[in-house]
Amino acid sequence: MSSDLVAPVEADATRAPFDEAAATDADAGPLARNRDFRAFVIAEGISSVGDAVSFTALPLLVLALTGSGFAMGIVGALQALPDLVFGLFAGAIADRSNQKRMMVLSDLGRAALTALIPLSVVLHGPTMAVVLIVAAPMSTLRSLFLAAYTAAVPAIAGRARLAQANSYFEVVYSTGFIVGPAIAGLLATAIGPGLTLGIDAASFVVASMGIALIRRPLHAPGDRPESHLVVDIREGIEFIVRHPVLRSSILFWSATSVVSAGLVTALTVRITRDLALPASALGLVLATFGMGTVVGALWASRIRHGRAWPQILGGNLARGVALVVVAFMASIEVMAALAFAEGIASSLVLIAYITVRSAYAPDELLGRVGSTARTLSLGLQPVGMLVTGALIDLTSGSTALLAMGLFLTAASVLFAPSRGLRAAVLDGG
Repeated sequence: MSSDLVAPVEADATRAPFDEAAATDADAGPLARNRDFRAFVIAEGISSVGDAVSFTALPLLVLALTGSGFAMGIVGALQALPDLVFGLFAGAIADRSNQKRMMVLSDLGRAALTALIPLSVVLHGPTMAVVLIVAAPMSTLRSLFLAAYTAAVPAIAGRARLAQANSYFEVVYSTGFIVGPAIAGLLATAIGPGLTLGIDAASFVVASMGIALIRRPLHAPGDRPESHLVVDIREGIEFIVRHPVLRSSILFWSATSVVSAGLVTALTVRITRDLALPASALGLVLATFGMGTVVGALWASRIRHGRAWPQILGGNLARGVALVVVAFMASIEVMAALAFAEGIASSLVLIAYITVRSAYAPDELLGRVGSTARTLSLGLQPVGMLVTGALIDLTSGSTALLAMGLFLTAASVLFAPSRGLRAAVLDGG
């Protein structure tokens, strides 16, 4: 790695400590022959279909129940708030616990909570109240799951194949977001968005069964010294603050994530209310976005080395420009084409960011580094969601999309001179 982009005292700090002798057996063979990796990918693929159904159906349900963009913002804020309050603890717990058990129990808990929404619809109960009640607990379980997931992926796939593994996961997730929104759009029109959420509940159960099949031990080392949870959390935060690559990449991702947090809300209002199009049109746009993310993930899978900033900054710039154009387009065909381009760019940004974050974090800090990053990027999203909801109610979905696009574009320009971000490489240096 060239040192001309990094201050001399930071040059060595940008490399994550890595003991080759401590590498797991996962590094020895291709991912296609890794049984645990296959089981994990299949489980997450099933879960991603359910997530995509919920991703589409829940905003439609809240909009149908309340007719308010601000109410949609409140639900989004409740979903993100636990990441701010509990995210740091989740990472510290994952770094000292059985990560497979954490993921299985988190998925089963989310299945039970999600099932309460369609059950309320069937029983003609207070469905909006149920949505508000389960939103935060579901997100708390998601924080636990993601913390364990972050710590488990390098152990299952091997650090040498981390970029490739992240690309494969993104392909699977993206495929789910092709199938899921199309299913959700059709079912929401036919049986209503509330009942459609039952698919997400079922997917959590099936995913937990797949994760339980993983044979590789996924837990903290037995010789790990005992320490207070708060001390563990502080250690993770201090590592990020001192590390120029992690500090700049996490700050960039957090800023852009918070601003774009209300994207689906704005797009839902733009299509179904501003343009008076059916829910199936929203499903089409989200499905084409999913197709784009598959293409982007496959593209990213071929980029395993080299600098990360072209993907992160360039991809984010493309996202911003696409949203600006979408804000002015009334043609669903044009919007779908732009969603496809947005999907490609989003995958390139996401995979590069996750790979850099994992590559520069040592094994014993993987859960805490990931959770600290999510505390910022997800925990602060309620601010973005509430602002987006208020902006929608004051103006329109189009205005909210325009504001997001302009901010993403400006962020790429402002972060371009960042030495830490420009020094980041996909294999950790």
